[in-house]
Amino acid sequence: MASAGNRIAELCEEFWQWRMRESPEFATSTGCHTYDHLLDSHKPQAYEKRMVFCEKFLTTVQDCDDSGATAEEKLSLRLLKTEIQTYLDGIKFSPHLYPINTMEGPHVEFERLISFMKFNSKQDYDMYFSRLKAFPTQAAEMINLMKQGIAEGRTYHQFSMIGVGDAIQDLVNMKPEDCGIYEPLKKVPESFGTETVAKLQAEGRALIQDQVFPAFQKIKDFIEKEYIPACRPSIGCSSLPDGTAHYEAVLRFHITCDMTAQQVHETGLEEVARIRAEMQKVMEQVGFSGEFKDFLEHLRKDDSFYYPSEEELLNGFKDIVSNKIHPRLPQLFNDIPDNELSVIPAPPSMANSPAAFYLAPSDDGSRPGIFYVNCSDVRSNPKYEMMTLSLHEGEPGHHLQACYSLNQRNLPSLRRFFEDRRYYEAPGRFAMYTAFMEGWGLYCEYLGKEMGLYEDPYSLFGHLSFEIMRACRLVVDTGMHVMGWSKERAVQYMKENSAVSPKHIEIEVNRYITWPGQACAYKIGMRKIQELREKAKTELGSKFDVHEFHAAVLGCGSVPLNILEEVVDQYIQDTKQK
Repeated sequence: MASAGNRIAELCEEFWQWRMRESPEFATSTGCHTYDHLLDSHKPQAYEKRMVFCEKFLTTVQDCDDSGATAEEKLSLRLLKTEIQTYLDGIKFSPHLYPINTMEGPHVEFERLISFMKFNSKQDYDMYFSRLKAFPTQAAEMINLMKQGIAEGRTYHQFSMIGVGDAIQDLVNMKPEDCGIYEPLKKVPESFGTETVAKLQAEGRALIQDQVFPAFQKIKDFIEKEYIPACRPSIGCSSLPDGTAHYEAVLRFHITCDMTAQQVHETGLEEVARIRAEMQKVMEQVGFSGEFKDFLEHLRKDDSFYYPSEEELLNGFKDIVSNKIHPRLPQLFNDIPDNELSVIPAPPSMANSPAAFYLAPSDDGSRPGIFYVNCSDVRSNPKYEMMTLSLHEGEPGHHLQACYSLNQRNLPSLRRFFEDRRYYEAPGRFAMYTAFMEGWGLYCEYLGKEMGLYEDPYSLFGHLSFEIMRACRLVVDTGMHVMGWSKERAVQYMKENSAVSPKHIEIEVNRYITWPGQACAYKIGMRKIQELREKAKTELGSKFDVHEFHAAVLGCGSVPLNILEEVVDQYIQDTKQK
């Protein structure tokens, strides 16, 4: 009979392999290329089949006796249960009916998916062609889901669809060989021979022109002619069927604690007031005598705070990441992962996305961690915000966080990978612990102070501006989705309290409308990590070592906040006994 630990490991692996089969696109992103010939199924029957599997598998997991298992193995079993239960609890809200929005959908993700594949053999190219051939079917499935959403009154507001049609039009207007989907065919190994290379390129061009582009055109036509006219009139998701319960569920999904929307809102107001006072001190430090709004206007209009070109902006980020932050990491961290971090511009299809975002490396080492910078408007990335943004997205933020987990080979795969981030599927999807992931990123912006990286008052103000933006999110997210706030009120509140550019405030607020609850996770998660650090310092006194605290927090993989607290409590007890 297998030991409890072995049985837990078997269950975790069985679930993970099922995930790989069910979501071949996620599998590709992790570096598993077994299913590179397939795309995810969006048929209603596929969702039903997944739910039936999860209900049955959860019973098996709940019947597992963990007596004799180690604490780490017991934690893996708890997280496996949470993963599945979260999916089953949220699927009743039918979030799968929202597969396309400004930030998500094939107009953004298909090219990226192709870039994650490997292209070393003829078989790899055959798998690539299979994916191209499968795309029209997937596109039709997504359209059918959104039609079902219209019928059930489960739709986005039109603000969530801004730029989708334009992005698709830009794509289909290209020659096939000029689009990112064709990119692998520009790099066919010469060892294949000239004739084979030419044949592959011809086949790829034909598939893109005759199958992929027409499928994209059908998505565009549907969105513009049928979906946008049927979009919900209210920005708040409380206007959806079971809307209040929907928001409560999605808020809990992201913040992983039991705070109510009202409590989140009030926390935001308190944090905004606190950070505003800190910002006022910086204004006084630089000798600015006007009002707060005048200082914000000064920052937005002074050309000296902006790079004149996309190339210089990108090089500025690269310099910060490589030459300023990385050398100082040993001040606060041990065992720093050596996974590569690449800083590149976000693709044009993501011009309506946030200022920057991160994607973790693959497990097989074929793809580095990627820090994408939105270079579509250099005025939206002022110099004084670049340090805090780099700390969040790169090191010691998401890159170090993701690589630390990825390199924990003793943990089950479900605890090592972060990159299944289809936010539209919340709360009816497998747990992703946004508060831990994004709370860590925001906490790392704060660590910039300890590392001496905010070298002038303006970069400190940029840090505070980003922090207050996260506090504003608590106010405006709950305001729009529960308290009847208009978009205009939310935008004005953000403008009055942060130095973020008007363009990115517009993008940010549209994001909150599209992903209710998600933006609240940053501040809630950061506060919990800070609270736990203070608790450890108080209880351990001279035994407290920030390097060990960070190792404890990062070493458990991605977890909900209540489990993170248990992990830190155990670290405190273990340290006391040393």
